[in-house]
Amino acid sequence: MFFLVFILGIVLTIMIGVRTYIFEPVRLQDNSLHPKFKKNSIMWMCKLPSCTENIVDGDYVWGVMRNQDNMVRRVIGVPGDSITITNNGKVYTPHRNFRWKGEDAFIETRSIYVPRKGDTLRFDQLSDVEQDYLIALMHEQNEKIYIKSSLWQGNREMPLERIGSTKLGNRLVSLQEIDFMPWQDRFLVELQIFLAEPGNTPIHIKRELYNAKDSSKISFYVVPEDCYYLLCEKSNHCADSREIGYFTTNRLIGRANKTANNIQKSFDKRISELQNSARSLLKRATKTGKKPEKKDKKKPAKKESTKT
Repeated sequence: MFFLVFILGIVLTIMIGVRTYIFEPVRLQDNSLHPKFKKNSIMWMCKLPSCTENIVDGDYVWGVMRNQDNMVRRVIGVPGDSITITNNGKVYTPHRNFRWKGEDAFIETRSIYVPRKGDTLRFDQLSDVEQDYLIALMHEQNEKIYIKSSLWQGNREMPLERIGSTKLGNRLVSLQEIDFMPWQDRFLVELQIFLAEPGNTPIHIKRELYNAKDSSKISFYVVPEDCYYLLCEKSNHCADSREIGYFTTNRLIGRANKTANNIQKSFDKRISELQNSARSLLKRATKTGKKPEKKDKKKPAKKESTKT
């Protein structure tokens, strides 16, 4: 009996160790990977360092967002890639091209460079999308920075209050939100001012970065980690790198193991087949079964009253 308990203890310890440090099943909380993986599907994630260090295009990875929520997404951009996302949902990468259906996340076509460790990014040479991503990356790395925004019409600086007279939807833009306003909103503000001002000179909201410690201007930033660009299979209303920005290596918990997930898919398929067979048998039995005959309840005969 002692030997049996000892063996069971060893097996349980090994199972807990594998579950904690090597493989972990993750249940999908949404349809972001539909149709390949449906909501509530189980994906087995390899958590070994060799799995998270050798990520390639097309892998499914388990990552952590900056609000500490977990998400499973597909890799479409690895360090050093350039990605173009158009306003009609077409995506061009060095590895493949595809198109989303009903895509509306990018209101204008943009190209994005996915940084690798050691890259030097010059802030004034980045696109508006890349600037947003770099600021988010610097906040992730606990860099103490602040931003100064200015409004320009060509080479002429305009009063910043001009931005406050524009609207996003049904509300006026607040000057306090300009510094961290996402690029889509800045683009719409620039477009409104351009249409209201005379001439064809482009309008641009310029931002500059400063060190919060000594107020020195930050003109470039050296990327400390490899970055990845993660997207949903089903793009509409799905949080991914388009909204969140780059995912650094330390924010990737695991990578999907193809062998384990193929076994899981076969298991799920078999369970589904058995459930469907059980339902069809039950339905057939219900149709062919005889319903019990209803017996007519005879009313008790009334006793004739006798008159005396």
